[in-house]
Amino acid sequence: MNLDSLSEAALTAHSDAAGETAWLRDHRLAAFKRYLDQAWPDSRQDEFWRSTPFDRRINVDRDLMAVAGEDVEVPPSVLATIDEPTASVQIVDGEVTRITVPSELSEQGLVLTDLRTAAAEHEDLVRPALGSLTTSDPDGTGGQEDRTITVNDAAWTAGVFLYVPAELELSAPIGVHVHVTQPGAHLPRVLAVAAHHAKAMIYLEHTSVAGIDALVDEVVEVVAHDSAEVHVASLQTWSNEIEHLSLQKVQAHRDATVGQLSVTIGGRTVRFRPETDLVGPGASTRPLGIYFADEGQWFDLQPYVRHIAPNASSDVLFKGALQGHSRTVFRGNIYVAKDAVGTDTDENNKSLILTEGARADSTPFLEIHCADITAGHGSATGQIDARHLFYLESRGIPRDEALRLIVFGFFREVLGEVDLPGMEEAALDAIDARVAAADLSTFQVNDAGLQDVVS
Repeated sequence: MNLDSLSEAALTAHSDAAGETAWLRDHRLAAFKRYLDQAWPDSRQDEFWRSTPFDRRINVDRDLMAVAGEDVEVPPSVLATIDEPTASVQIVDGEVTRITVPSELSEQGLVLTDLRTAAAEHEDLVRPALGSLTTSDPDGTGGQEDRTITVNDAAWTAGVFLYVPAELELSAPIGVHVHVTQPGAHLPRVLAVAAHHAKAMIYLEHTSVAGIDALVDEVVEVVAHDSAEVHVASLQTWSNEIEHLSLQKVQAHRDATVGQLSVTIGGRTVRFRPETDLVGPGASTRPLGIYFADEGQWFDLQPYVRHIAPNASSDVLFKGALQGHSRTVFRGNIYVAKDAVGTDTDENNKSLILTEGARADSTPFLEIHCADITAGHGSATGQIDARHLFYLESRGIPRDEALRLIVFGFFREVLGEVDLPGMEEAALDAIDARVAAADLSTFQVNDAGLQDVVS
């Protein structure tokens, strides 16, 4: 099957060959009908694609990759650094190749399995949730997901299902590692459900073989029921030939707590959408992101928080560094419905321009339909502050080391909040590798430091 020319017959054959249940096949075909009614995004007409030219940055004329390559060596996971027993799934190309669930966790009711298997064995859990966040309209505005999401609804290849039962509090993260070794279109799918008062950390890791030209169109849905606490961390260290489209959408019910961390380093073009729908009173979310763009890379980051219920809170913070001829786009969106009284929300983006030729665009956006709220937003873009560099050099720290410390310190505001085992170290290692490969003599310094532009 080709991503740009799906057919009902091909999808049906694909589903039947995989032994999928009838309801799951029907679910795919319903999505296929939506796919036929849509076109690929047009950057001239679609507001959310205006900053990233779809036709020039994303190639959808690719065959779906539905099997794993042979004799594949997958890079070590962040989970390897954690002492506690952890559950994990490994996706290579278009296939789930390994599932590990410690017996003590399965005995407590944890479910971690292939999505196709879950659709048959846990239909009561999967059927109400699968696709519910890509087709629902919680704010009543009539918005629809575009074709990049619908194609995953219809034709996802490797899927993972995670269920954390009520009141089970996990102290070690659950890992999903996506690894790409072959060209083509890769459509991984993750569905996670945390029952009431459950607690879980979900790590999504993304790696690839150097030189592989591929598109990864990923959809992650997470449902956090009443008083659940869920933290989703995404570590993305693709090789620079990968195009990555990712929707990570969380639905937070009454008094649920959601944390989201994204670390974006690799990929030629990355469009990342961490979204949260606060549908229950008292729900809260803290979306955090760090990114480091280099020569030729284009990162489009669009965190979106929808305040549907009253007395919910959100606080968005994304920080990025750019070098070479790279481009980053930040469009933070906060939507507050008319009945979401008592909303408390803020969003901020800060970008550090390290070299000539890099460009950062930032648009923190608020859409408010309720007067009884507290809201704020801001952005800052600038270069390394010469005063900071002088302070470090005056204390005997060599210039190159001082520049590294300043870059690491810039990201500490985000990583300092993270209480996710192994993830902070992995993020810093990825940033250190990027800085170590840079020509620090080209880093630009501004006497005035960062210039705040607060709307």
